[in-house]
Amino acid sequence: MRSALITVFLALAASSASAACKQNFTVLGLPLLSQIEYRTQETYKGLSQSTAAKRIAARLEAEGYARVKRKGGVVTALQETSGSGRPQELRFIISEKSGKTTIEAIFTVQQGQIAGERVVRNELCRLIAIGAG
Repeated sequence: MRSALITVFLALAASSASAACKQNFTVLGLPLLSQIEYRTQETYKGLSQSTAAKRIAARLEAEGYARVKRKGGVVTALQETSGSGRPQELRFIISEKSGKTTIEAIFTVQQGQIAGERVVRNELCRLIAIGAG
């Protein structure tokens, strides 16, 4: 009984965390006229900046992102999926303040490129959750 309650609690906590990430999702830019920036963020308690950055960088490398770099609380990577030779940039900014760590994810596509908002939102939130452990 006790383990079932713990399992239910953890599932609810995970779904609410994902919901917060999805609610924070925004899109900036004009399709075909400017670059488009997809952004979201989530804040966690008891997570170190270094741990979150290491987890995200390791996952990006494992998934085949190009030029993955980690410097302090910033992780960057490139992705080339359009066949145009113009890569898209993925950036995570992890900041720690007063015992809380915010992981911000930014995916930028170049002028003339677009990406499905639902797919980008789900992917950014998935990677943020990996950073949080």
